[in-house]
Amino acid sequence: MTRRPNASFLPRFTAGSAVLPAIAVAVFIGACGGPDLPEPDSETYRETVSAFYTGLAAIESGIDRQGEEKLLEVTELAPGEPAAWVNLALLAMRRNEYALASEYLREAQSLAPENSVIYLLLGLFEKSQGNVTETALHLREAVALDSTNAKALYALAEHLTDTGSDEATALLDVLLKVYPDNVAALLRRAGAAAASGDADALRNTLAHIETLSASWPEEALEQLAGARAAGSDPDAPDFAAATTHIAFLRNVLLRVSSYRQDLRAIQTPAEQVGDLVTGFLRLSAPPPAIAPRDEQLTFTQQALYAEGGPWRSMAVFSPAAGLDGNTDDIETNVPGIALAIANDHTVHLPNDQVLDFPGGGAAPGPHGIAGIDYDYDFTMDLALAGAGGLRIFRQDSTGTFAETTSQSGLPATILDASLAGVWAADLDLEGDVDLVLARNEGASLALRNNGDGTFAPLDLFGDVEALRSFAWGDFDGDGDPDAALVDANGTLHLFANRRSGLFERQSSETEPLLALEAADLNGDATVDLAVLQTDGTILQLATTGEDASAVWSSEEIARWEDMPAGIAPGAGQLFTVDLDNNGGLDLVAATPAGARIWLRDADESNGGHRGGILHPTDHAIPAHLFAVADLSANGRLDLLGFSEEGQPVRLENEGSMPYHWKQMHLRAAEAVGDQRINSFGIGGEVEIRAGLSFQKQVIQGPVVHFGLGTHAVADVARIVWPNGSVQAEFDLLSGEVVLAQQRLKGSCPWLFAWNGERIDFVTDFIWRSPLGLKINAQETAGVMTTEDWVRIRGDQLAPRPGENGAPPWYDVRITAELWETHFFDHVSLLVVDHPDDTEVYIDERFAFPPPEMKVHVTAKPHPVTQAWDDLGNDVTDLLHAEDGRYLATFGHGQYQGVTRDHYVELTLENIPEDASQQGPIWLVGSGWIYPTDSSINVALGQGSHVPPQGLRLEAFDGNGGWRIIHPNLGFPAGKTKTVLIDITDVFSDGHEASAPNTPDSVRLRLHTNLEIYWDAFAWAVGRPDAETMTRRLAPDAADLRYRGFSETYEADIFSPELPVYDELAATGQVWRDLVGYHTRFGDVRELLAEVDDRYVIMNAADEMAFRFEAPPPPPEGWTRDFVLIGDGWVKDGDYNTGFSKTVLPLPSHDDAAYATPPGRLEDDPVYRRFPDDWANYHTRYVTPERFHEAMRVE
Repeated sequence: MTRRPNASFLPRFTAGSAVLPAIAVAVFIGACGGPDLPEPDSETYRETVSAFYTGLAAIESGIDRQGEEKLLEVTELAPGEPAAWVNLALLAMRRNEYALASEYLREAQSLAPENSVIYLLLGLFEKSQGNVTETALHLREAVALDSTNAKALYALAEHLTDTGSDEATALLDVLLKVYPDNVAALLRRAGAAAASGDADALRNTLAHIETLSASWPEEALEQLAGARAAGSDPDAPDFAAATTHIAFLRNVLLRVSSYRQDLRAIQTPAEQVGDLVTGFLRLSAPPPAIAPRDEQLTFTQQALYAEGGPWRSMAVFSPAAGLDGNTDDIETNVPGIALAIANDHTVHLPNDQVLDFPGGGAAPGPHGIAGIDYDYDFTMDLALAGAGGLRIFRQDSTGTFAETTSQSGLPATILDASLAGVWAADLDLEGDVDLVLARNEGASLALRNNGDGTFAPLDLFGDVEALRSFAWGDFDGDGDPDAALVDANGTLHLFANRRSGLFERQSSETEPLLALEAADLNGDATVDLAVLQTDGTILQLATTGEDASAVWSSEEIARWEDMPAGIAPGAGQLFTVDLDNNGGLDLVAATPAGARIWLRDADESNGGHRGGILHPTDHAIPAHLFAVADLSANGRLDLLGFSEEGQPVRLENEGSMPYHWKQMHLRAAEAVGDQRINSFGIGGEVEIRAGLSFQKQVIQGPVVHFGLGTHAVADVARIVWPNGSVQAEFDLLSGEVVLAQQRLKGSCPWLFAWNGERIDFVTDFIWRSPLGLKINAQETAGVMTTEDWVRIRGDQLAPRPGENGAPPWYDVRITAELWETHFFDHVSLLVVDHPDDTEVYIDERFAFPPPEMKVHVTAKPHPVTQAWDDLGNDVTDLLHAEDGRYLATFGHGQYQGVTRDHYVELTLENIPEDASQQGPIWLVGSGWIYPTDSSINVALGQGSHVPPQGLRLEAFDGNGGWRIIHPNLGFPAGKTKTVLIDITDVFSDGHEASAPNTPDSVRLRLHTNLEIYWDAFAWAVGRPDAETMTRRLAPDAADLRYRGFSETYEADIFSPELPVYDELAATGQVWRDLVGYHTRFGDVRELLAEVDDRYVIMNAADEMAFRFEAPPPPPEGWTRDFVLIGDGWVKDGDYNTGFSKTVLPLPSHDDAAYATPPGRLEDDPVYRRFPDDWANYHTRYVTPERFHEAMRVE
């Protein structure tokens, strides 16, 4: 199905149009007034800029439909701007809509006939169509128009190499004259020299490469040395060995970020087809991303009239829903914001509430109050930490606080410890907020929130003594927040999050510090660390490199020249906020003796892009600041703290520039039945775009504030929730509540088949073999079986006609669409022909031990006579037949996938007396499961939660009781599954189940506490004696290719999320993909032939397309069904799944535990057995770099 432009933008085209004709494009252009362009100072121009950059961000974020609509909007607003047409063409090519792409490219070419980028894309288009001559023609024109177009030069060289031309080497030499140190181009040139037997060129090129290799890993240096040695003999260079070493060197270097940058400079990854044009080609460039700073910004001190004192500490928190946080003394006007202020003994809250502060005779510290919704009711509770210990107070729906410390389950040694501060963070990333405690003396302590009102101590940062300051943010850009701590000596301690509750210490050399703050300070989409040194220097600390090779660097970004002396570490604070709303994060440095402000402005040296530059102001704030918040509901952030006299004050923000702003109120969508993220998304990240402006902030509270400068609205916002799920929002109103839209982020591959009319979804595949899946807070499930059999009904798979006399064939496709990497070791198709009066099934359960992989033949099934749920509702009609209506009266539990204990009761009648002698008697159930995941299982394994319980079958004993037939049957292995339950034992040992007055009936109950949604039940008598004819087919073709992500739909909240193959939702990188080597695109049959640990490694958005030759049809009176047989593993990116960041370690059939941490690829046992596969097949290195930078389009 070809996507056409959205009808709202092209009303002239009928809904039935499959391809946009050329004449239609011409009419459309003409209707918009020809190739005119809006004036730069016009409203139309501003709308064009907004639509263009929103479209780019949407496409790069994996939201193709909105991206397409925005770019089509650009073609209406500025029809003479070629960039929109180019990007529409590229999007159409990514979606395999080539007729549409051709028309868009024709229009772009007519508007910019001398643009090299357009001719490059034209060449790539013709190459996709197999047009060799036209490909070369367009690529040559691209090079002729711009001899520095590295990608055009490289693409032409590659194309000529494929066609056998000797010209490719000369083109590589031209490329290297322009980019002499591009290692990717140099390696390609060295390979060409080896292939042609040019020993001098080989030696010279390798020598040049060696000068660029100082930072390479050892394994790369080994391959380079091998290549140089192979070519060193002047009389008999070993070109074959050199070629092999160069191939391995290329593959090794793919894990080096600098090499990947060089490669991207000359070649676009195959899955991207080409590069988006990120700037206008004819329109003038937009203004800088950051508007001019407001130099007239002022702060007017206003008393908050709180009685009492002396006041020592203050915190902003979120009151109960519907309350505005007002008190008679401390007034705020903003829903969702309230103030807590503390003196030596008490904490004063809205509504005149007073809580006891555990001061122990000492004044509270600046971090003595922390807001934490520990019970997941979307109201902020409070944790108080002082010299007298820890106290926890729960806020109810009326805004009243009650102490719950005694219910925390913590020992007196913790509750009565002398504490300096407390911070909230989801330390184990399982969906609730934990606590970090600072002792006045002694080791720091983490408290794990068990989700049931209790906490448990954890030793995560225990070697940090006398903690004074804490920051939480994803400093290394790998998706999980890391920790930064400052102790009482001002020493900085950095810990990289290695997931599953593990942290690894990193080193950073700085002078003693007073304060720190997590923020993206330079606009590069990675969270940095701002630190205030004791000498008044403010540094930006940033990390580069990956994992063990990560290196922290520092750069001075501001300096407080006359900062007061004698400030203790932790007594100061840093705030990174947009005070003037110009679109750049400003900086506030606060100490007990006062504060200073720096405003951010555009950095004209780089065209106004990125993070801008901080400028000092004349503001000398004579107050001890504790918080920044918009207390007046006017979009301006006020400064909150205590005056020099110790009274609470607000420094009201007033400015001269009428800049715009947006406040986002973030929260999880459901209090029950989900709980995959903490209630306010603390620890997640929000990115927004407004024209050229890009900003990223860490979610540190219920409200996130962005300044927009001259932009009236934020065009698009992308939220990365704390569990890694991603959500995009367009045209949000300021103050609008954004609810987390959670979907399954991991499950398994999806199976599709040609049914005679279309490619349609069949079921989930290899669901039974997850790698690294946590089953509770401590344990990881081993892999019990890697083999999977799934039924494909005869009406779900029909033969396609062969071409040119070839036999008909079956079209089967497997897609990877979730946050997963798949390892496929084997795929084959079993054809099962059987008599019409029989049925065949596969038992598609996930169970321990796994069910037998075999075809079960039965007589025709009979619907159950009656069915009730455990609430007494008659659900017979609902479960009579498979019709997509599901039993769902059990409701939701606290967590996704687990609910209350419930059952469905079934009555079976008219079962023949001798049925058990004919064969097994089967209960046949069809339905689907909404599963838990590793993080949910970790959360369930904490505290007093009831663990997940699989299906339990009981039979009525005729005396008012029920006996257990099968205690643990597991559960359906995914969506649209059939389970077979042997009920023959119901009739054994004289215990036939019977109901009053119906001696031939059987009453059964299926118990579970899982979210299993049943569609239908039936019973059937086994026919093991029935004749069948089976043939196991190996694929005649198995092609791995990039496809994208299917549109999905749910009929209702009780139905599974089902994909639509013919509709693509996205072609970009929508998940933070697992890092590592994946299989290159193309033929992969060799890897699937045997179960031997040589496998296809699939990434999200990949597809394997299979072609199986169809046998002759079955004889008359027989029916044909199918079984797809697979062997392999699934590994998801859940932060609590074992080793979920990387493809490594590689799975193998002799290691069911999957417990060895990843190391070097070259040391992995699977690699050591099959190293050539990493030269011939696994040459596609995947990182989440495109995901990470999706919103930062420049």
